[in-house]
Amino acid sequence: MILIMTLEEPELARQPRAPLPPSPALCLRNARLGLPGAASPLLDVEEFMLLPGERVVITGPSGAGKSLLLSMITGNWAPGLEFTGTRTPGSTRIGYIPQRGQDALHPLLPLGRQLRKATGASAQQVRGILQDAGLGDPQLLARRPAELSGGQAQRAAIALAVLSQAPVILADEPTSALDHTARDLILELLGTLLGQQQALVLVTHDAAVAQALATRHLVLDSGKIASTRAPRLERVPA
Repeated sequence: MILIMTLEEPELARQPRAPLPPSPALCLRNARLGLPGAASPLLDVEEFMLLPGERVVITGPSGAGKSLLLSMITGNWAPGLEFTGTRTPGSTRIGYIPQRGQDALHPLLPLGRQLRKATGASAQQVRGILQDAGLGDPQLLARRPAELSGGQAQRAAIALAVLSQAPVILADEPTSALDHTARDLILELLGTLLGQQQALVLVTHDAAVAQALATRHLVLDSGKIASTRAPRLERVPA
């Protein structure tokens, strides 16, 4: 006689499993950047983990190491500096929004053409993103960067970053050259145009930027992360 037994799974085993945490977009551990042979590094980061969708704002006094941290994230630092530690990027693609929008754009190519050429996006996609960025005037597509205002060029640089679909976007003082009205518009665009999985790391001296945009706020001082404010569940609208 053959006995057939059915074993029921324990109640806990049948419970749905919690989703796995997302893979980091970038991770730094025991990362140091400085001059060879120097007694102490210019930047010392014990750990920095960037998750998809985060909006990390970095503040601190001049010389604190904010630009060095952006260099460490990109893996592209000035000649003569030495890096030690572990840098683990989730992707080789990183978008960049500079202080002056014109610096992200080719000076000789019309705006619409260069966004298509740089990102591979269709003409319809480019028009849609520019419309969302407040650059919906068809005449702007034919203008070169020098023919754009500072605010328009900065919005075009954001559009370029969005169209690049890079998992990590870096922004270096993107509102410092703008008045408060233009600044608030740029913050609103950064909060709404970037993809939900695109992580943003933004350097600024403006505390209002951190208040409006950050899900995590890092304060750098003397080459180290002096304090970290935990992510909020919701960002404050600009």
